[in-house]
Amino acid sequence: MDPLSPGLPPGFRDLAFQEAARRRALDGKLAVIFDTHGYGEVLPSGIEFLDVYTRGNQVISERAFKFLDREDRLLALRADFTPAVARMVATRLGGAQEALRIWYSGNVFRRVKPRNGGYAECWQVGAELVAESSVEHDCEVLTIALECLSALGMGTAGVHINHAGVFRGILNALELPEDARAQLKSEIDHKDARALANHLEELGVPAAIGEQVHVLARSIGGPEVLREAASVLKDSESQSAIAHLQRVANGLAGLSERVTFDLTEIDELEYYTGIMFTLFSPDRRSPLGMGGRYDALLRTFGSDRPAVGFTLFMDSLMEGQ
Repeated sequence: MDPLSPGLPPGFRDLAFQEAARRRALDGKLAVIFDTHGYGEVLPSGIEFLDVYTRGNQVISERAFKFLDREDRLLALRADFTPAVARMVATRLGGAQEALRIWYSGNVFRRVKPRNGGYAECWQVGAELVAESSVEHDCEVLTIALECLSALGMGTAGVHINHAGVFRGILNALELPEDARAQLKSEIDHKDARALANHLEELGVPAAIGEQVHVLARSIGGPEVLREAASVLKDSESQSAIAHLQRVANGLAGLSERVTFDLTEIDELEYYTGIMFTLFSPDRRSPLGMGGRYDALLRTFGSDRPAVGFTLFMDSLMEGQ
């Protein structure tokens, strides 16, 4: 390569002409949907104090591009929109007491391993609803997420929904060390029944609780999986979470063909407190987006307000557009 015309670092790319026009067109389609539902656009700063991401999620913080300013304060390129929006709501918009309906579009930057072939700079579009915690608001966000996918020609795309309290209730009852918790999560997430059974036996988990974990590991489907889980799960937190999902199922009855309840979906971002979901299409290998309720995140910035939202992975959605 000519040293006077260097290429881009691994994980980055340019968009030119048709690609740039396609991105603008997709952004415009989504803007119409958000405007229709009363969501206003925001664009958080592209640079944050690293602490913003440390509060939100340690994994995201570790993947952030970090650097020092002139006062030797640790900064980061925008690595995740949700903590950035939470910081913005708590500081700049903290005086507003009414419901805040927010949407955003922009790039996030995360360090990736070059051998995995992923992009370090990714385009995301998403929405956040900062308001009282309710099934109605959960259903509003889920409905808009599916409407966005339909507008982008993904009318067959669906959503897999879980609740952070389902598995958390079982884990809290077991009082396991963190490494054992992480391993159980991984085995459930990968639907590895044999490894799960062996691990539960090694940990000396009581048979009754082990059966509850096994139920989760195979609970994927319609509202019937919620009824089965409700008949097996015994602790109050798990029961409450299942009851909430049953109310969500009722609220999304008109979209039932696009809704799957997947109790094996695990909270990777760690800040979800209620529903959490992933958007999928039968035509794509990678998820199209994700979201959930994070009622405790704004509290870390001094604003004790519940919130729920979602993010679309637009680079995946642009494939085939």
